[in-house]
Amino acid sequence: MRNSLQCLLFSALLHVTFSRLHEFVYVSEVMNWNNAQKYCRQHYTDLATVDDQEDHDQLLKTVGMGHVWLGLVRTTYGGPYGWSDQSSSTFTRWKPGKPDDQLCAKVFEGVWYDSRCTNTNPFACYFGEI
Repeated sequence: MRNSLQCLLFSALLHVTFSRLHEFVYVSEVMNWNNAQKYCRQHYTDLATVDDQEDHDQLLKTVGMGHVWLGLVRTTYGGPYGWSDQSSSTFTRWKPGKPDDQLCAKVFEGVWYDSRCTNTNPFACYFGEI
């Protein structure tokens, strides 16, 4: 009985540990941020949300080093950024001196930049639980 309980707990721990990483998908089609969000929500879960360094590393393995939209956005200039999927993640990798005055965020060469939402870029979606 004790061994069965230990196996069950270990199995649950593995599920929690590995299921929290996002599964990212690179979409090479270029779109503005709003259209990229719509595309990700139609075909996957949402634009890429990054919870921690492991997620960030996985994202970079998936998308490479080019300009790619993230699911990070703010609704007003100077306001706080939030994730498109309403995640509570506070993880960031802003380039020093960024963000400044744009509403949407992208990753380029491993760091994050703010950008005009009307610009067009490839993007990263994720699938899995929010």
